[in-house]
Amino acid sequence: MRRIRTTAPWATTLAVLLLAGCGSEPVGTATDATVAGGTAAFGAACKTDTDCKTGLFCQSGDFAPEPFCTMACDEEKTYCDEAETGGVQGLCIQVPDDFQGPVRRFCAPICNNTGECKALSTMWSTCDKPEWKNVRLYPELPTRICLSPETHGQIVVDPVLCDWEKHVTDPKFSSAKQVCKAYCDFLVTCKFWDKKQEALECCGWRCFQKMTPGGAVDDKVEDETKCYLNAFGAAQGTGKVCEAGYYEQSCGAIGDPHAP
Repeated sequence: MRRIRTTAPWATTLAVLLLAGCGSEPVGTATDATVAGGTAAFGAACKTDTDCKTGLFCQSGDFAPEPFCTMACDEEKTYCDEAETGGVQGLCIQVPDDFQGPVRRFCAPICNNTGECKALSTMWSTCDKPEWKNVRLYPELPTRICLSPETHGQIVVDPVLCDWEKHVTDPKFSSAKQVCKAYCDFLVTCKFWDKKQEALECCGWRCFQKMTPGGAVDDKVEDETKCYLNAFGAAQGTGKVCEAGYYEQSCGAIGDPHAP
């Protein structure tokens, strides 16, 4: 891939794009989402509350890779009513304030081994003592629950709204956020991004995910993205400013920006 180098800083492109026209939710400890009619059991994957069996609700957030059916509970470190969980034992746990999800105190499936968790849903990766971000919640308890600790603390973004910016607050990502926003404004200005097909915020979220694999900024990807911004700034006032071939020659093909 050829790289373009210009003396003008990439950040000036943001001003060119502007001239061209281009909180946290409450974390409850109870819920009344006890709808009826679903078939998904306690600990199983779900998409909405209506997928879950009567008395359960669909818990979203960063406790597991996918939302799962559970029930709210009143007191942590107590055992959940098996009559309400369909015969599966559950432990009432409460995750800390930084949990991204609607309910912080809920029942987690109790297990003896990982196989029991996999039988509930393949999303569960292990059977271990309750933890959050590698910290034991109740080290004094012998009870083990189904977990997917690799997902704890991951950014959870609505797949339609792509409301990623409010979740990314760490100053170390400030430059990456600016670059992605400017890059997506460039795509819209040159009609490489179709806002009717997908929200512009999804462009930024996709760019940010690519630029920060594993929670750290990939300098190579950031530089490659800046290349398009520098090329865009250098082409102002020329007929090639929005020609895909110009960017392919300078930085590499843009491809389908809507592709995951």
